[in-house]
Amino acid sequence: MPHLQTLVERHKDDPFVLIGVNTGDDEKAYRDGLEKYGVSWLSAYQGEESPIADLFKVAGYPTYVLIDSSGKIIERGHSGPAMDTPIARLVKDAKESSSSE
Repeated sequence: MPHLQTLVERHKDDPFVLIGVNTGDDEKAYRDGLEKYGVSWLSAYQGEESPIADLFKVAGYPTYVLIDSSGKIIERGHSGPAMDTPIARLVKDAKESSSSE
């Protein structure tokens, strides 16, 4: 969770959105975790039967799926720090794209 909080803070003024989907806990544990960890980003609870996890073929947790502004998946991974560079590149591309319009 600390890395997710860092991402949200680092990109608070950027064209960046973090969406979390919880599929492993019961709903009470999920809600308690939102408060305990100070989750400040959009987060959804789906429980064990998760259409989103199925749609994105999630095989392990955590799974990061980077989606560009056109809706195309550009990167997948399981390590938050390993996603920092692709996220920075995606944010840079989005900024450049919006400034040229």
